[in-house]
Amino acid sequence: MMGGLSILILAAGAARRMGKAKMLLPFGNSTILQTIIENAKAINSDTICMVTGYYHHELIASIADEKVRLVYNERWEEGMSGSIKKGLSYLISQSPEMKAVLILVADQPFISSALLNEMIQLQTITNKGIVAASYTGIAGTPVLFTVNHFSSLEKLSGDKGARSILQLYPNDLITVDFPLGDIDIDTQDDYNKLLLK
Repeated sequence: MMGGLSILILAAGAARRMGKAKMLLPFGNSTILQTIIENAKAINSDTICMVTGYYHHELIASIADEKVRLVYNERWEEGMSGSIKKGLSYLISQSPEMKAVLILVADQPFISSALLNEMIQLQTITNKGIVAASYTGIAGTPVLFTVNHFSSLEKLSGDKGARSILQLYPNDLITVDFPLGDIDIDTQDDYNKLLLK
């Protein structure tokens, strides 16, 4: 198992198409977000950081977990890149020897600890700098970056997220199949379909 791994959960968006905090919608025995958090906690990591934004107060009220550090991104409107940089900066301040970060988004309800462990093990075996989940022909989140890509993460801008880095370093990228990764929750209709899964 890789040492020096931290987890970054991105939960800063306004979910405008849904019109409410989609990550707090009921799922299974809890909520979408709590399900993701429980799977993240099952991984051997140094720190779990969740970056909040628009729904900061609702998330503070609903996540009473000392293992999850909440970091507020006051510039959440600028897009996902700002949240990645905010979270990464916090994680490095907490764990200066951090060797890798595993980035999760708060609206992929089928993220599992088995998937995350598979990604970590694949990185250890292949020594690749980026391990991404693969679904519907794309590589995306969850995604693991080793320390040699932190500077690229720190230079992100806009709402591109980290996918642009994956495109820059195809030779340092390996993927893990995650067919359910394309199920994310943007609208009420998406959520209704999720409940039928």
